[in-house]
Amino acid sequence: MIPQHSHCQICGKAIKYGEIVCSEKCKAEYEKFIKRRKLYIYIMYLALFFLIIMILLQFRAA
Repeated sequence: MIPQHSHCQICGKAIKYGEIVCSEKCKAEYEKFIKRRKLYIYIMYLALFFLIIMILLQFRAA
């Protein structure tokens, strides 16, 4: 039977259950990925907010 384990989020290597990454190199890459993802989420919310404002201004002008 295969022992309970998980896989590294970056390289896919088998690691202890409950861990996210296998090495310091993968940890640095994972943190970089998370920062980039947060930035994209903030940009998406900003674009959505801008779109809603534009729609509301269109209704107000009509």
